[in-house]
Amino acid sequence: MDRSERFVLLASGAVMLGFFAALIYAAIGLGLSVPTCVSVAPFTTGQVIDRGGQRYEVHLVAKMWAFDPPEIRLPTGADVDLYVSAQDVTHGVYIEHTNVNVMAVPGAVNAARVRFATPGTYTMLCHEYCGIGHQNMAGKFIIGAAPPAAVASAGAATAAGADLFVQKGCVACHSRDGAPGVGPTLKGVLGRHETLADGGSLVVDEVFIRQQLRTPNATLIKGFQPVMPALPLTDAELEALVEYVKTL
Repeated sequence: MDRSERFVLLASGAVMLGFFAALIYAAIGLGLSVPTCVSVAPFTTGQVIDRGGQRYEVHLVAKMWAFDPPEIRLPTGADVDLYVSAQDVTHGVYIEHTNVNVMAVPGAVNAARVRFATPGTYTMLCHEYCGIGHQNMAGKFIIGAAPPAAVASAGAATAAGADLFVQKGCVACHSRDGAPGVGPTLKGVLGRHETLADGGSLVVDEVFIRQQLRTPNATLIKGFQPVMPALPLTDAELEALVEYVKTL
């Protein structure tokens, strides 16, 4: 074996030892680990589970065109195991100011781990085109904020309706400021004259609002597609949403 061959062998061995040392440092010094198989079964309902010790498990469901839950409040320093699935088509999940960028696939679960060390609001966006309401599909992690206090007043139903408007995904298709969207804007909707797809017309009242929430595609407004899904609402939730929409 000549000098050049010995040099190549020694250099190769040194490189391999360097890689091995880097792996040990990453595992022990930095606490990094090789990803493992996800052991969470596919789910259709979003939830936040407190595992104790600042650890949280978040089940996030992506659907046209909202996230469930749409708003997640956690303390500063929360370590989150995020599990993502989809209800209808393929979506994406990107959380700004983090390294979370995963796909949400129907019938499957993808996972990511993130630590929210800095308080603030982290916007969550769908980065995979999923239909005509894609651009409005957003949610947020609110870190370091206390949960909203319960409203104990005559406006409790309206306040609850405002929360439901976000939680049920209405905000993805219906604007509250007059801006165009997938569905009609709800600004000033009560008492508004609407032209229907069948050529008729009506004045929006509480009865029509309730009907649209229960059977959304029974009566179509001209210029809009029948894409609104039926919402699973209790009677109390229905009335809260009606009260809120009336205030817009």
